[in-house]
Amino acid sequence: MHARMNRSFVIAIDGPAASGKGTLAPLIAEYYGLAHLDTGILYRGVAWLVLQSGQDAGNPAIAAEAAERFSLDAVRGADLRTKE
Repeated sequence: MHARMNRSFVIAIDGPAASGKGTLAPLIAEYYGLAHLDTGILYRGVAWLVLQSGQDAGNPAIAAEAAERFSLDAVRGADLRTKE
């Protein structure tokens, strides 16, 4: 019998919009006792910060600055799941 190895892993779920990724991912994480990171919220949160600043949304440097200051508190109350 081999000694059981403690391994970490990441499950990434990809697919088209409205395919159920956001519904399925937290359920899988809960089932396996894993942490869940909603990267869609990260991307939308950074975009929201840029748009709220009134700066050029097409400027990568401005997006990078927004990403550096991103926190869940910074986007609390923002509706990040709208079409906009």
